[in-house]
Amino acid sequence: MITITRRQARRLRGVLRRHTLGIPHRGPVSPFVLHARGAELRAFHRCGAVAIEFVDSIAPGSHESIALPLDALAEFEGRDDSPVTLETLAPDRTCVRWTDRGVPQSRAYAVQSLDAIEPSPEPPTSWATIPAEILKTLAEASETASEDSARYALGCIRLGGETGAVAATDGRQLLIHGGFRFPWTDEVLIRRSPLFACPGLPRDQPLEIGRTSSHVVLRVGPWTLFLEILTEGRYPDLGRVVPDPAAAATRLTLDPEDARFLEAALDRLPGAAEPHAPVALELNGKAAVRARGADQAQATELVLARSAYSGAPVRLNTNRKFLSRALRLGFSEIEIVDAESPVVCRGRDLVFCWQPLSKDEAPTPGDDAHVESIPSITSTSVEADVATTMRTTVSEQSESTDRHESIRVAAASEAQEPAGLAALIREAESLHQALTETRARAARLAAALRRHRRRERLVDATLASLRALKLQDVVG
Repeated sequence: MITITRRQARRLRGVLRRHTLGIPHRGPVSPFVLHARGAELRAFHRCGAVAIEFVDSIAPGSHESIALPLDALAEFEGRDDSPVTLETLAPDRTCVRWTDRGVPQSRAYAVQSLDAIEPSPEPPTSWATIPAEILKTLAEASETASEDSARYALGCIRLGGETGAVAATDGRQLLIHGGFRFPWTDEVLIRRSPLFACPGLPRDQPLEIGRTSSHVVLRVGPWTLFLEILTEGRYPDLGRVVPDPAAAATRLTLDPEDARFLEAALDRLPGAAEPHAPVALELNGKAAVRARGADQAQATELVLARSAYSGAPVRLNTNRKFLSRALRLGFSEIEIVDAESPVVCRGRDLVFCWQPLSKDEAPTPGDDAHVESIPSITSTSVEADVATTMRTTVSEQSESTDRHESIRVAAASEAQEPAGLAALIREAESLHQALTETRARAARLAAALRRHRRRERLVDATLASLRALKLQDVVG
């Protein structure tokens, strides 16, 4: 018999669950095993190429091993330290007893015999320290890798002992994150896994890393991850794919506010549900992102007014998912060789690269289009980005009589003759001041409404108290 607490069961389930391990909801799943050795508890589970071990302390006395279905943890986990008793009824049957809000509970589970469950791999004989950032890097690499290729082992992550880099690709995008020191000199392939993104794994402390003949092993807090090494499989030479920095003909430098706005807006541009979710990055006199749905006559264009590019003009057709990911990774510069070569973003130790779509399918503005400046897309994370404008290219449309005043002003301005640079700067400053004043007025109005609401509540409470006093006087 083994006794743990409901809180310990909850902690186990923070990592040992189907979603975290990438197991289908109704698919078969191997059991996990609890080993009690005096005052030490070890929980072990194997899922494909990943094995997980958890170590904690328990009340001393028990020396036993018990198997349980992985899904059983959801039934008796809890936030308190009330006991959960596990007992083997038969080699293939386990009983669990606990109390839920004062009501005794009991469940019996059919399990595999312990003899049929593969034991935990042997740990390394030596360990090295590695920064906590490795978990985030492995999670990003897992998001990059793919199981779709039969020719290459693209479902794997490459750990380069000599380069100190984590690398992954799915054939359309690739990620290389260097700066690590692995305790080996060759290149190692491990399987991608959603486990690396699990919030139940501690991320506020360095990890220990080691290697055996069959596994790369990570240890963080009470958790140890055994990552099986793939010994048979070809992996592409990613260094040959990434263009040299000197080959870049165009460089886009993104303003931080433009980058935040664009990241929030990309998913709301037309065509998000189309295959490859295409958008065009237009660098020709301005920096803009354009998109159009397959059944739409109009293209929507986001003008990145604060950003700038250098080099040759280019129109790049790309999957918005890759552009969005580059922004999420924090890149501020995009290197473009031409409209058909891989696009590159570089950081201190990070390289992200992706293949653009066919340039012939990029949405273009119509020659006779009526262009309007309309308010920026609102977002909870990016609220009223002033200098970033959103422009709509319309091939066939009629003027609306109830259009917003700011749209009419912008349309009228564009219909006039081009103004000088000084006039444009003054107009931009005037617009910025007007928007700032409008935002301040809105804040004052919201504050006044809140004060009014509080006064109404105070009056209601006072009237209720007076009625209660009158009622007491009548009763008295």
